Amino acid sequence: MIQRDEALKLLADHNTPPSLMQHALAAEAIMRALATRLGEDASLWSITGLLHDLDYPVTAENPARHGLDTA
Repeated sequence: MIQRDEALKLLADHNTPPSLMQHALAAEAIMRALATRLGEDASLWSITGLLHDLDYPVTAENPARHGLDTA
């Protein structure tokens, strides 16, 4: 599994705007808390939250592609 520092580097390499970075960090924290509460893998869930909008800047005009480019 990708590590947090690698995920943050991906976000930086994709020139993630500050507002989207703030959103990604918030999603990471929420997903970690949910996973912990539900007895799931907190590391996996937090990385998923962190990267869930990685491709948003390039797919905003084509929502059908959102998520696919990141995958």
